[in-house]
Amino acid sequence: MVARCSEAPLRHIILPMRPLLVVLLCGTWLRADIVEQGPRNSRPSGLLAGVARADITPPVGIPHLNWGSQTHVEAIGVDPAGMMVTALVVSDGKQTFAMVDVDTLLVGGWEDMVEQAAAASGIPAAHIRLGATHTHAGPMFQREKGPLGVDPAPYEKMMAAYRNQVARAIISTVTQAKQKLQPVHAWAARGVGTINMNRRVRATSQGPAAVGLNPEGFVDRELVVLRVDDANGNPYAVVVNFQCHGTVLTYENKHISPDWIGMMRKTVEQALPGATCLFFQGAAGDQGPVEGGTGDLSVAHRLGRILGLQAAALAMQIETVDRAPQFEGFVESTAFAAKQPWRVRGPRDATLRFVRKTVELPPRQYTEAEIRDMEQKVLAAEKQLTPARQSGDPWRKHQAEARHRRFADLLAKWKRPYDPTPIKVDVQILRIGELAIVAMPGEPFAEIGVAVKKASPFAFTMFCGYSSGQGGDYLPVESEYAHGGYEVERTPYGKGAAEKLIREIQGLFAQLR
Repeated sequence: MVARCSEAPLRHIILPMRPLLVVLLCGTWLRADIVEQGPRNSRPSGLLAGVARADITPPVGIPHLNWGSQTHVEAIGVDPAGMMVTALVVSDGKQTFAMVDVDTLLVGGWEDMVEQAAAASGIPAAHIRLGATHTHAGPMFQREKGPLGVDPAPYEKMMAAYRNQVARAIISTVTQAKQKLQPVHAWAARGVGTINMNRRVRATSQGPAAVGLNPEGFVDRELVVLRVDDANGNPYAVVVNFQCHGTVLTYENKHISPDWIGMMRKTVEQALPGATCLFFQGAAGDQGPVEGGTGDLSVAHRLGRILGLQAAALAMQIETVDRAPQFEGFVESTAFAAKQPWRVRGPRDATLRFVRKTVELPPRQYTEAEIRDMEQKVLAAEKQLTPARQSGDPWRKHQAEARHRRFADLLAKWKRPYDPTPIKVDVQILRIGELAIVAMPGEPFAEIGVAVKKASPFAFTMFCGYSSGQGGDYLPVESEYAHGGYEVERTPYGKGAAEKLIREIQGLFAQLR
């Protein structure tokens, strides 16, 4: 039997001795303390979580017309990474929230799915958020992007059936995740991801503004990761937040794919066995992949592995309980060593709070000069149609038709009577301890996400675009309007909208403390 320092006979012997000997003798009982302390040694945090996943990979042959430059409509293959719906439900026993990661382009207009999931799970609809990964390689059919002459009816029927499949998956995952609620510990970390770049190529004397690679443009490479462990310290869920368009795979791609996001999730799950990884897209309105514009799946997989390893490295460093080295004396060895085992001091803050607000933002108003300029672009595109169609070159013909369709669609939009009614945008913030998860619909520029994260009073902040709710489309910062380009040409928001949004979100943070 090992004597302890608290026993009376031993205390009588050592009292006259030097303090160092006291420390040495008191530390002898720790020799058998081989297993490090972790979440299993902590009091409960009070946080509950459950996770569930469903496969929504569609059949080959479904349309995935995500690009106006596509000459094909149907998918001929499926990425082995698969298309998924993954739900994470969190609760403190009094209130419950669901966050759903969906491999799709956007989730606008899916309010019916949220209502159905609420009815099935008992979680209030206001507490259920859908987040699109924003892959541009998923099932999609848009008449305005389709090659001319294609009958839309059979494809629209397939898409309606697929939408029902996705709805069932959302309902089932939210319901199952709630049923799996268990005590957990959670904490976050932030680091750097390296797969994104500004995508707004500036206009020059050699060409107009375009979507591509702009190494000089604004980029946000902050990578935020939330790790959720079960009560025994086993990895249970990992949430990754990063800002990068799912556009590695573009018009040449003929595979249904979650783009780089699918392989990122798989890589995280391989690194942390037992964990389910979710991805929430950040403020990616002006952020694209460092390599893209390809039909090569291996490129998407490589970038996904890169970010997955970066996220996994962060997740593996996260201490989900308050755990730190504690000095407990010295040990005689080859070197005179301090004994400083890691001890659990208690659970992390797991306060669960929520706030939401519908923000009113100014709408876009086009000037007469802008409209005249677009009219000239339409006329120029019309003149190119006839020679392109007579050339016998299918690609030249297709490009001429796509160009004319793009300008004509923009002109029709710009000529609509100006409506001064503010655009309503739903914003919500969920606080989990010292992590704030800000979410909104649409495609906000990265500058917005950075400004919000800097203004946050919390240790960690995720900014998530592409979420369910009112609002949508590109939201540029004011300085970008002068540069034109795709995102600015089509945004419904006027100058000052982004800046007002940032101020509104700053005000919401105060309500969560």
